[in-house]
Amino acid sequence: MPRVSVILNSFNQGRYLATAVESVLNQKLADYELIVIDNGSTDESRAILRRYASDPKVRLFLHDTNVPVTRRFNEGVEAARGEFISFLYSDDYYLPAKLERQVAAFDRLDPEYGVVYSRGYGLNDLTGKMWLTPSFGASGWIFREMCLEHLRGSIDMIAPLTRRSCLQQYPFHEDIFAEGEAIFFRVALRHKFSFIDEPLVVIRDHDKNAGKALKRNALMTFVSIAKLETERDFREECRPWLRHYRAAVYRSYGWQGVRLSDDMAWTRACFRSAVQTDWKMALHPKTLAGVLLSCFPAAMRAKVNALGTRIRRKPSNDIYVQDYGGSISDY
Repeated sequence: MPRVSVILNSFNQGRYLATAVESVLNQKLADYELIVIDNGSTDESRAILRRYASDPKVRLFLHDTNVPVTRRFNEGVEAARGEFISFLYSDDYYLPAKLERQVAAFDRLDPEYGVVYSRGYGLNDLTGKMWLTPSFGASGWIFREMCLEHLRGSIDMIAPLTRRSCLQQYPFHEDIFAEGEAIFFRVALRHKFSFIDEPLVVIRDHDKNAGKALKRNALMTFVSIAKLETERDFREECRPWLRHYRAAVYRSYGWQGVRLSDDMAWTRACFRSAVQTDWKMALHPKTLAGVLLSCFPAAMRAKVNALGTRIRRKPSNDIYVQDYGGSISDY
């Protein structure tokens, strides 16, 4: 049996797909399998994937319908034979040492550790610029840091290597279209994490990133947070940390909304929810500035945002995506 099962989710990213697949096939670690699950692609993805059908390390699962990503990930976990699992999206890719470095880390750790994660590079697909993605860099029992330090950086979905047993204990919530990184909050209730301060993955930033579907992602995030409190391993001491996290995420979505969205009613509702969750958010500079900016006419708001982007020299793309695969009723 392979040490690692890589689960690659593919959906209409044909222009990037071969790079994602090859980044796994070119890993320094040889003891792996690649499970590619195509979630109903209608572009050239199927034809690209069939080029790899004869590779003994590659297992293809080609579906005609697009269903929640969570269902496809659970399908991949069920099919996986490896001791460890790593996820990959078809528009991102691994650096060659990713699996080798993380498996070696696991071999030095005790069984309480369920996840080894790392930094990554962001890649602006429109400009070619790369940057080191931030991370809070915590190891051990990190649930508290995940809640209180998330603005310093989060755990990206493709960066960790996770024990398969953890994902069997905590299967993805299939009533959420794309639970994503929220799964690691649940794993952190019961398992330790280890951080490798080295970029091992590349996350593309382009004009059709699902991560830019602001309002839809917000809805999924808050459903995930609410479910977290119902977990059997959720402890009372975690409640104030999670309340802070929920308030900060509301504020963050409000700020992103005022920067990217045209729906200022939704944006102000985010700020209002942040303050209702934790009154201290009313004093945060982004709450004050965001609420004020939301009252500006659209043209003036656009000029202020453009000036802010130039001053910050932000390498990623400030693009708002309305939606992605599935329907809003999936939530």
